[in-house]
Amino acid sequence: MIGVFDIDSVVYEATYNAEDLDEAIDNFWSKYKDVVYNMEVRYGDVKIINVGFCRHNYRATIFDTYKANRKDSIKPEFLGPLIEYVKDNLEVVTRSFVETDDIVAKLMLQYGKDKAIIISIDKDYMQFEGTIYNYRKREFIKVSKEEAYFNFWSQMIIGDSSDNVKGVKGLGKSWCDKNLKGLSEYGMIRVVLKAFVNKHKSKGRETFIKTYFQLKLNIL
Repeated sequence: MIGVFDIDSVVYEATYNAEDLDEAIDNFWSKYKDVVYNMEVRYGDVKIINVGFCRHNYRATIFDTYKANRKDSIKPEFLGPLIEYVKDNLEVVTRSFVETDDIVAKLMLQYGKDKAIIISIDKDYMQFEGTIYNYRKREFIKVSKEEAYFNFWSQMIIGDSSDNVKGVKGLGKSWCDKNLKGLSEYGMIRVVLKAFVNKHKSKGRETFIKTYFQLKLNIL
C-alpha cells in the first residue's frame, strides 16, 4: 500500500506552542512515526510518499480573494526552520504554482484507490473516491464514488470559509441533503449551476466556474 502523505499540517502542528526548534523537531517525528506505525498496523508493507511545501499557488494569482483571509495571519516562530529541517531529512515531493492538495490528489489518482490512500486531516480530499487516513483521529475513512460527487458539489454550494471561497450565500448542508442526494453527478451539476444562476443572475455561470476552479483539486 502507498500512503500519499500531506505533511503540511503535521509540520505546522509540530511548531504550535513549541518553545524551541528542538521541541518542534521532536513533535514532528512523534506525529510522523505515529502515522507510519498505524499505517503498517493496518496494511503491513507501506510506502510513504511525502508531499508538502508547495508555493505560489495559481489560484491566488487568478482569484485575488482566494485565501485572502489568511494574509495577515502570524506563522509559528519555528515553522520556517522546521520546514528546512524536514526537507533535509525526508524526501518530499514539492512543486510551485499548485497546492500540496493538488499534488496529493494527482498521485492518489495516478496510483489508484486500490493501491494508495491519502494521509491528511484536510476535508477537501473527501471529493475523491478512496480511503483517507485522518491521523489526528487515527481514523480510516472510506469515500464511495457517490459520496465523493456529493461532497464536492455540496462544497460548491456551501463554500470553504478557511479558503475564503463563498459558495451560494443562504444555502447550506440541509439544502444540499435535500436537493443533491440521490442524483447522478450530471444531475448535481445541473442543480448547482441553477442555484448559482438564481443567486447571481447574469454572473451566475461565471461565478460557478470561478468557484469550481478554486475548489476542484488537480485541475491542471
